[in-house]
Amino acid sequence: MWLGQSGRSIQAILVGTSFVTGSLAYYQGLSNFIHVGGLNSRLLASSGDAVVALLLAGLVLTFWGLTRLVRSIGLGSPRNPSLTLRMMSVVAREKPYSLVFAFSALVYGVIFALASSILVYQPGIRFSSTYGVGVPSIVEVICCGSFGQLPQFVLYLTQNLALLFIPINVILLLAISWLVGLNVSLTVFAYRTRSPLPGQGWLNWFGAFVGLFTACPTCAGFFLLSMLGLASGLSFALAFSSIQGVFVAAGLLLLLLTPLITARRLGNEGKALCRLPNQTRA
Repeated sequence: MWLGQSGRSIQAILVGTSFVTGSLAYYQGLSNFIHVGGLNSRLLASSGDAVVALLLAGLVLTFWGLTRLVRSIGLGSPRNPSLTLRMMSVVAREKPYSLVFAFSALVYGVIFALASSILVYQPGIRFSSTYGVGVPSIVEVICCGSFGQLPQFVLYLTQNLALLFIPINVILLLAISWLVGLNVSLTVFAYRTRSPLPGQGWLNWFGAFVGLFTACPTCAGFFLLSMLGLASGLSFALAFSSIQGVFVAAGLLLLLLTPLITARRLGNEGKALCRLPNQTRA
C-alpha cells in the first residue's frame, strides 16, 4: 500500500516538475528566437496561454504529490522510516494539524502575494483611466525577461484590484507558503504535546520573514531602511534587487531545515511518541 501511494505521489511530482520546467524552457527558447513585432510574434502571444496552463497544472500536480508523499510516510511501509519523517507525517495527516497546515499556508500566501505585488490593490487610482485598460481585462507581457520571468499576465479584476502573474513569483509563493504551513503545524503540534523546542520559534518566523522578500528583494531594502529611519536611500534599496538569489536561497534553506530539526527534536523528546499513528492506519 505504501509503495503504491508513494509511487503515485512521486510520479505526480515528476510529471508536475516536468510540466513546469518544460513549459518555461520552451517559452524562453521561443522568445530568444522570435522578436516582438516580427512576423512570428503572434506565436509568442498564442503560446503564452498554453504555457501558463501547463505551468499551473504542473504546480498543482507537484504540490499535490508532495503533500501525499509526506502524508503517506510510515503507512504500511515494509521498512521502518526514520522517526523524523514519521513526525512530519503526523502533522500532514492528522486532521487538527492538517487544517493548521492548510490555513497557515493560505494566510501566508495572501501576505506573500501582497508583499511581492502578485496581488495589487491601489485604492487611490482607477486602472481604466490611469493605464487605459478595460476592467475586467487581461493584458499579456511577452517581452522581455530572464528564465522564469515570462510570460507575464496582468489581470485587472476591478478598478483598484489586479493580479500580476509572473511564473517565478507564483512558484515561490506556493513553495514558501507550503513550507510555512508545515512549519506552523509542527510548532502547534509541539505546543499541544507540551514539547517546548528552544529556538525553534524564531527560526520559523525568521524563515517566513526572509521568504516574504524572495520575490521582491527591493521591498526588503525599503523595509530595512524604513526601520532605520533611512527611507530616502533609494540606491541602497535598489541594490537589493541584484541579490534576489540570496533571499531565495536563505528563505528556502531556513524553511526546509526548520521542520526537519523540529521533527527530530520532537522524536528525541519522547513525549510525542504516543501521538504517532499506527503504521497500518490509513
